Amino acid sequence: MSSCLFHPRCMLLAALAFLCVWAIFGPSELREFSFTPPKPAPAAPGHPLSLPHLLVPNVGVCKGSGSQVFLLILVSTAPEHQEQRDAIRASWGGLQEIQGHLVRTLFILGEPDNSHGGNIKEVLKWEAQIEGDIVQAAFTDSYRNLTLKTLSGLAWAARYCPNVHYVLKTDDDVYINVPGLVAELDQRGKALKQHLQERDPNRGIVQADRKAKTGEKESEGAHSLYPPVPHLYLGHIHWSVYPSRLKGSRHQVSEVQWPSSRGPFPPYGSGTGYVLSAPVLRLILRAAGGVPLIPVEDVFVGVIAKRVGVAPTHSSRIAGAARYPIDRCCLGRILLSSHHMEPWEMKSAWELVRGSSGNGDMPLCSWLQEALGIVRCWILSWWYF
Repeated sequence: MSSCLFHPRCMLLAALAFLCVWAIFGPSELREFSFTPPKPAPAAPGHPLSLPHLLVPNVGVCKGSGSQVFLLILVSTAPEHQEQRDAIRASWGGLQEIQGHLVRTLFILGEPDNSHGGNIKEVLKWEAQIEGDIVQAAFTDSYRNLTLKTLSGLAWAARYCPNVHYVLKTDDDVYINVPGLVAELDQRGKALKQHLQERDPNRGIVQADRKAKTGEKESEGAHSLYPPVPHLYLGHIHWSVYPSRLKGSRHQVSEVQWPSSRGPFPPYGSGTGYVLSAPVLRLILRAAGGVPLIPVEDVFVGVIAKRVGVAPTHSSRIAGAARYPIDRCCLGRILLSSHHMEPWEMKSAWELVRGSSGNGDMPLCSWLQEALGIVRCWILSWWYF
């Protein structure tokens, strides 16, 4: 028996067993990979960012709320996807306040092409007036224009929601666990605040004393009510991805746009859902005009992030392109997003998680389900799909 303990095969099995136990029961924050530098390099001034004008600007979304918007969710959608938009409005997109933090959800789209007929333009005009949550820019809405669409949404956020703390870019077939995401971001902000206070305990006292002497007043939605916002680019991060040269592919990136001599793309967050904090949002917009528009929008954001010195933070709770079954625990507690959701699935997931089907007193997770956490959700995904 003792001889087996030092046998290479036994040692390998023991190591695998330890890794499995750690993956299931280890603290969740240890399973996240964070490479974000504490102080990103300042963005080199790029060419002015030229974007199409807004057909539906919807400039009042962040005004009149009486406080700062904590999380702005920009949903990339196609003009003809009204059913998907309605499903989001009827589910997680209807949330406007979580634990005192304001949340707003907007749909970002371009103009329909001629293949959809003229009627869709009138339908969109009516929908924008009735719902008040659409921002439309003057470009043809297509997959190859996703980078343009995303930049239009980010620029809108910086201009018309200047005090927002975080911006989530996602798609209209993604279920978002908004309470879980708000809690995650709030915890990160509080951790930063505690770190700053421990490093400089007199900082808050000095600021308060300066305001008292100068008579300076806090702006609406005072910053002191919120923890500081870290430099954060959070998502399901892809590493060492090489460009596709396949002609006709919607992911095709030409040699001019990304020469082979550069090797793989920098790490980037899956376009199905990534978060940019306000400081990172401003850095990216400042530098984006100096880089060719790579037609794969999530890759483009990753390229700009590297250019300005912001490295991404990986979270296993953000599903990326993975699809998960409709499960109370996975969608309501463990995961922050889930991809490939049909409109009816979006509504069913919401009813199950929120308990609107009559079982609202049931806990989202049993203690065992929560202990197994992301591993259980992975197994369910593998089992069902």
